[in-house]
Amino acid sequence: MRNVDQDAVEATKRRERLLETGFRLFAEKSIEAVKLQDIAAASGVGIATLYRYFDNKPNLVIEIGTRKWIEYHKEVQKAYLERGGENMTAAENLEFYLDCYIELYRNHKDILLFNRNFDTYVKHEGCTKEQMAPYNDAVSTYATRFHGLYAKGKEDGTLNIKISEKKMFINTMYIMLSVASKYAEGLIYPMDYKQDMTEELYMLKRMIMDTYVT
Repeated sequence: MRNVDQDAVEATKRRERLLETGFRLFAEKSIEAVKLQDIAAASGVGIATLYRYFDNKPNLVIEIGTRKWIEYHKEVQKAYLERGGENMTAAENLEFYLDCYIELYRNHKDILLFNRNFDTYVKHEGCTKEQMAPYNDAVSTYATRFHGLYAKGKEDGTLNIKISEKKMFINTMYIMLSVASKYAEGLIYPMDYKQDMTEELYMLKRMIMDTYVT
């Protein structure tokens, strides 16, 4: 007689293994380069088993991306509270926000490597708004966090709010995320130079702070 509870536990473990294996392979090789058969084989299951959990590759990719950004946001929130974020000035909040991108590069290069061609992939696959909704909700938490620090800047005067919130957010996010991703990929290392570019990211952070902090 089958143990229904045990079957459910095993099914959950198998699904988790597929998600983690998919994330690892996508980060190592890029999303386009990895086939579902590769993920199934590396997870020790047949392709038919994988399809019981994920009916197509885009849905698997979106779920992995959603999960990873939610997990990282939990880390960010924990660090924010430990640093006494609620009592920070807007400028201090901006510095914390920028530090999160540097922390991504230092300790979560796999997220940056997974994310490097995520947008291109989902656009190419024609993913619908409904498919993308969980992922968009996950990443919107970072925009919400930025909105809070910008609003605080209007109150405490520590940010240059002559620059619009949208422009400031896009500039800081895309500059930091793009450069950190390129460093993680190893695409812009100078010839015969060190491969840890943390110092350069801190330099970029200081330039942004000098631009936006009053």
